[in-house]
Amino acid sequence: MAVEPYGGLLYVRGVVNRDSAWLILDTGTSHTGLDREWAWTAGALPVAAPGAPATQVAETASAAVVDTMHLAGLALASYQVALYALRGVSEASGRPERGFVGHDVLRRFTVEIDYREQRVRLYDPARYRYAGSGTVVPFAAGDDRPLLHGSITVPGRPPISARLLLDTGASGLCLILTVPFVERYGLAGAVSPAIEAPIGTGLAGQLRGTLVRLKELRLAGLRVASPTTGLGGERTGFLARSDLDGVIGNPVFEDARLIVDYARRRVIIEPRAAARCDYDMSGLRLTAQGPELRHIAVEYVVPHSPAERAGIRVGDELLLIDGRAVADASLSDVRRALRVNGALRRLVLRRDADTIRVTLQLRRLL
Repeated sequence: MAVEPYGGLLYVRGVVNRDSAWLILDTGTSHTGLDREWAWTAGALPVAAPGAPATQVAETASAAVVDTMHLAGLALASYQVALYALRGVSEASGRPERGFVGHDVLRRFTVEIDYREQRVRLYDPARYRYAGSGTVVPFAAGDDRPLLHGSITVPGRPPISARLLLDTGASGLCLILTVPFVERYGLAGAVSPAIEAPIGTGLAGQLRGTLVRLKELRLAGLRVASPTTGLGGERTGFLARSDLDGVIGNPVFEDARLIVDYARRRVIIEPRAAARCDYDMSGLRLTAQGPELRHIAVEYVVPHSPAERAGIRVGDELLLIDGRAVADASLSDVRRALRVNGALRRLVLRRDADTIRVTLQLRRLL
């Protein structure tokens, strides 16, 4: 099926009513959903919230019905989708997000994701047979979601068992751990170096916590050394959940072939190389702003990072990197340019009416 990779995520082509859109392939989202504003332009009909006045149905609805939704060979008629306010997610990714293909649709298939070849195949589970030698990781007992039993290790401690949701809608970090799990095992302060910073952007908004590198992640026979990890620091969105201990993001599988076999409640991983799990090396957390998301602004500056030492501030607008206008590049490309250990990057920024020129020596922050 048609796939578009961007920013560490995989997008699949869908047709909602008669409008075509790239939708995030998201094993971590329970229900397929659309951006609230875009759903109305696509002709979705709101589902009235209980007790909502008839004049406020569209404003209060958390779900809508689309006449048809087509995804590969699957056609869904009169299908109910969730509604999300995806402006914050769009600003974090740098592109207008139209929606997600979630668990309710994906569980109908055996889903094969080839990250290297940037290809997704959907198989009839009744006919699917696996004949390779990949690592098999079963789902948690009684759960039809890809909630996997694994373990994490921090220096000086024995491995800690963890229930980790496979979340192909998560990019940037290898792992994000929930607040209850972090508190239960006293992980805050247990790993050094650590960076207090936003650890991602979810449907509930910005997620705050601490960035660290754990010693190891294990999933059955698969071992990932030094995974970049966000330790949840506030009870916001999924960070407050106690039915799982964290999520595994796409960077763990960035050079692998991944098979999510819902019918047999297992994930099969065929690693081709060790996961790199790289992280930003400038100290800049950037966001796209403006009606067309063309303005790249500084949302956060990591303390003691190259960016802070160069004098960059929150709110500065990034104009050029090494003489290239960032308006001509995607936010994903900009982030990639700031993730090259040892590189020198010459930046031009706007601060109010002033133009600022700085040089950053990129280095590993974790």
